[in-house]
Amino acid sequence: MRHFLCLLLSVVCSFGFASNKVLQVGLFSKQEPSEILIKPEIGSYTVLGNGLQILELKKGQAIRIKSENGLVAVSTLDKAIGTYAEVRLERKTWGSTMVIERVNQGHKAHEYHDDFVITPKGSKLKIVNHVYIEHYVSGVVESEAGSREPKEYYKVQAVICRTYALNNRMKHAAEGFQLCDQVHCQVYHNKSRHNPDILKATQETIGIVIVDSDINLVTAAFHSNCGGHTCNSEDVWSGALSYLRAREDDNCLEEPHSYWRKSTTTGEWMAYLKRRFNYPIHDEEARQVALNYCPDQRYHRLNDSVAWVDFKTVRKDWGLRSAYFNIEQVADSVILEGRGYGHGVGLCQEGAMNMAKRGTSYSDILHFYYAGIHLVNLSVIEFFRSE
Repeated sequence: MRHFLCLLLSVVCSFGFASNKVLQVGLFSKQEPSEILIKPEIGSYTVLGNGLQILELKKGQAIRIKSENGLVAVSTLDKAIGTYAEVRLERKTWGSTMVIERVNQGHKAHEYHDDFVITPKGSKLKIVNHVYIEHYVSGVVESEAGSREPKEYYKVQAVICRTYALNNRMKHAAEGFQLCDQVHCQVYHNKSRHNPDILKATQETIGIVIVDSDINLVTAAFHSNCGGHTCNSEDVWSGALSYLRAREDDNCLEEPHSYWRKSTTTGEWMAYLKRRFNYPIHDEEARQVALNYCPDQRYHRLNDSVAWVDFKTVRKDWGLRSAYFNIEQVADSVILEGRGYGHGVGLCQEGAMNMAKRGTSYSDILHFYYAGIHLVNLSVIEFFRSE
């Protein structure tokens, strides 16, 4: 079986995962519009109301859709068409895209691939993009990584994005879609538009995901900058995962998010520790630990035997970039001098970007940050699950 798995791991094919090809992504999540203007940018669309065709929409044409008395009202720019419980926009040709602009809300227009389902949500509209997964992946990669990185890094981000999306398809099931377009899923605000290398990277890794030794999709955690040392999953979250192990990483140390500083008064800092952790601020030894803390590696609590000070809590309460910092008293001030940006678990984006710039392959980068993982095509997963 192990030998056969090794053979399968080297196969990249594009069939056998039809159920994973289309994702349902809630757009404008938590900021749903009450009225939108939509128009095709590429190709043409059929517009259906309650399952029946009501018009065809071509490039250069636009319609308004708004929430009205618990229904979805559709109109051209000069006349009403009707009201419906559900409106669908179905592309007529592969590669078609639709521009969606929120009316009277001062927001930029957004352009997305593929199909859409629009239903009323109180006085707002619920808009769900039924999007081919690789179109979604390329859009997320550009939103998450920008448009100025090497193609090999875009391959890294594409594999992570695809893995995360498929591993979290039930995250918003109660709301009638699978993923949203915000940070706690993955940022997805447009199709990929600015760098053709993003599309190439997505295609060159098509269908590839990260799995653990049991062929289960991994939690593909990543963050901006680890400050020189990543974290174990249990140091930040509730459980230990074999592939999310702490390791030293000096690939990100010269980047903009490597270091940060935060200052406050000694009185404010000590009062906070007392209030939040019942810290013994009048004990001189404990007080000195809380005012002069310089660890030789990444720890997650203040090293004091009298009271626990959890750095994750400090980070949240003080709005810090990370939970990895030193503490130093200077006169009447306390300076928190920190490293990194983010939770520190999994892949360090700025470190991975530097590795890609130096010529490291996307596969080697992923194996550097995720321990004992495999890169497989989705068809391999379905093969083993069907056995």
